[in-house]
Amino acid sequence: MAICTYPLQLGQSHTTLSLGEPLSLLLDRIPALFSRKRKGKKDLRRGRGLRPDVQGLRAFAVLAVILDHTFGWPRGGFVGVDIFFVISGFVITASLLREHDRTGRISFAGFYKRRVKRILPAAVLVLLVTSAAGFFVFNQARASSTVWDAVWAFFFSANWRQAVIGTDYFQASGPVPPLQHYWSLSVEEQFYFVWPWLMVLLFALAARALRGRGQERVVAGVAMSFIVAASFAWSVWETATNPTVAYFSTFSRAWELGVGGILACIATVLTRIPQGARPALGGAGMAGMVAALFVTDAHAGFPGPGAALSVLSAAVFIAAGTGSSSHRYMTPLTNRVAVYLGDISYSLYLWHFPVIVFGAAIVSETSAGYFTVVLAAIFVISIYSYHLLEDPIRKSDWLAGNTRGSKERPSFSTGFKLTALSLLSMVTVAVTAFAILSTAPTSAPIISASTARPSTAAAVPAAYGPASAQIKTQIATALASPDWPDLTPSMDSVIGGSQVPDDVSRCGNVGPIRDGCTWGDPSAPKTAVIIGDSVALTYVTALRDVLADKPDWKLSTYAAFGCSFTDTRISNADANIVLGCPGRKDEAVAAINKLHPDIVFITNTYEPRLDLTTKVPLTPAQWNASTSKFVDLFKASTKKIVFVAPPPSDKDVKACYSRTSKPVACVGQVTPQWYAIANAEQDIAKKIGGTWLDTSRLFCDARDACPSFVGTTPTKSDKVHMTAEYAHKIAPALLEQLNSLKLL
Repeated sequence: MAICTYPLQLGQSHTTLSLGEPLSLLLDRIPALFSRKRKGKKDLRRGRGLRPDVQGLRAFAVLAVILDHTFGWPRGGFVGVDIFFVISGFVITASLLREHDRTGRISFAGFYKRRVKRILPAAVLVLLVTSAAGFFVFNQARASSTVWDAVWAFFFSANWRQAVIGTDYFQASGPVPPLQHYWSLSVEEQFYFVWPWLMVLLFALAARALRGRGQERVVAGVAMSFIVAASFAWSVWETATNPTVAYFSTFSRAWELGVGGILACIATVLTRIPQGARPALGGAGMAGMVAALFVTDAHAGFPGPGAALSVLSAAVFIAAGTGSSSHRYMTPLTNRVAVYLGDISYSLYLWHFPVIVFGAAIVSETSAGYFTVVLAAIFVISIYSYHLLEDPIRKSDWLAGNTRGSKERPSFSTGFKLTALSLLSMVTVAVTAFAILSTAPTSAPIISASTARPSTAAAVPAAYGPASAQIKTQIATALASPDWPDLTPSMDSVIGGSQVPDDVSRCGNVGPIRDGCTWGDPSAPKTAVIIGDSVALTYVTALRDVLADKPDWKLSTYAAFGCSFTDTRISNADANIVLGCPGRKDEAVAAINKLHPDIVFITNTYEPRLDLTTKVPLTPAQWNASTSKFVDLFKASTKKIVFVAPPPSDKDVKACYSRTSKPVACVGQVTPQWYAIANAEQDIAKKIGGTWLDTSRLFCDARDACPSFVGTTPTKSDKVHMTAEYAHKIAPALLEQLNSLKLL
């Protein structure tokens, strides 16, 4: 989302400025109004925005987004983005129309200069600060990724980067990028790179066809209506077929900006709304936006058509205030506090997400005090950013084009100097406090026992042998460690490295099963097959080691990245996986039925999986039914079926490990979600006479506390995937477990 277009803060000077004047004329007068020698300076500072209701609407939108990103409440707080799109489309289109009304043309140079002046300074500051802070807080891979995010954001392409890398805004499986929110700023600027040129072309064609002026608004409105209709239809289709791309796509979002543009085109009609009808109209718009915060479902056709309620409600609210000289009936959004929050909403939006993400990276446990500090930091930083950078540059002569070579140096008011001094004092206090806290002695973490295992879960097994006992001891040592040991490989290298070894990775792409994905003697009489998603591919390394000393066994893998081996088609951000997974599973079933292996290992992640059709996570019962139906396709062709539990997935090492963190920050717990799917797979195993292999004791202690390293080896490279080095480490213990259960 981006808060890109703001009504001017104009007061009174020697010339009266009315609401009906062209916005471009007002923009041209900024240098004179805010120059050092201007008259009426005192009155100007008391002046309020031309549309206090729109400023209040900005406040409503930005607060909704901040609450959603901080607390996850209200559930539809993300629709604040859609409200901003409507506002932006309205204000920018109105400025272009008014300029054309006044001059008969649109100045592209003037338009883009104003956009640069309004958007770039504050945006660049946040990009620079966030990129620099990443190298002090994040791990190496995440810091580097943040820099690349900043580069894409600087060129207003952040939305396409997020779409390309498959970021799911609501189901992110990795650490959240601190600059992810720049995607909407990119959407707006891409839209406004095209819209002014299209308007000029339309006006030129209209002038020739209609032989005169005066129909510009009609022509623009008709054109925008077609754009809105086409974009909305595309949004509905793309949301149904590729929701991740649809969320970030300019083509799927253009209709939201277009609705605001249509409002601007019919502004003269909206001025005729009776005063008596405006309170009801504004109230209806407000009620619709509030309702959207609580009823909009991220997984129910969003943004098309899910964003329609928030977009149309915002449009109704803006329409209610268009042409009105009084906004008293909109007091909740036109009071001084709301209008001020609207004034600083751009800074609030730019800063809030990095503050939240860095706060989560630095503090491992949240509390009421944590949230208070985060919210305070967001508002304090935003206020300083607005008064020391955003507002002064907006009022300056920079890029105004009418300074005529003046070499007069800018002056700084007493208020500006005092504000800067107070900021310096606060930074000094904050740095000092951080230095004191970071050098305080740290005791070993205390890990509390988790809740009892579900009654149907397997009992915690005794140690199967010396290798299992050694893993158990090293897990206990890791949980008591106050500092990071010298890890081999380093945590940075596993986080930024490959998910699985190259020779296994080549076997895991969806599509036809490749040759060379069998290890061991090809003539060995016994065959083991492993199927499943990327978690199964990480187990290939351990199983290869297990069978290395058993010359009568060979191992083949038909597993595929992102491809859950169940009967249900699972949603994935990668469209190629969605398309290729069904064929891969069919091939695997056919291969098993032809090969008749001695044992089939099945491993899938226990993280929530979204049904491709319903876009709703599968329940444990649905997972049971779907997986059972899939296993029925080949169970008669193998002697043994073993469900291998994945590593418990709680903490994501990509997010919790940083230059400032301690090991306790990355200690996870076995989650209720893990147990729920584990129980479902145990039920399947009992039903078909198979085995469910509990591997949780290879990653966690008896209290279900799971360290991010064991001995000197990192256990996982992200939230769910075991490192290849740890797969080698646990292979002897895994062999003991398999022998104990007489599976080999």
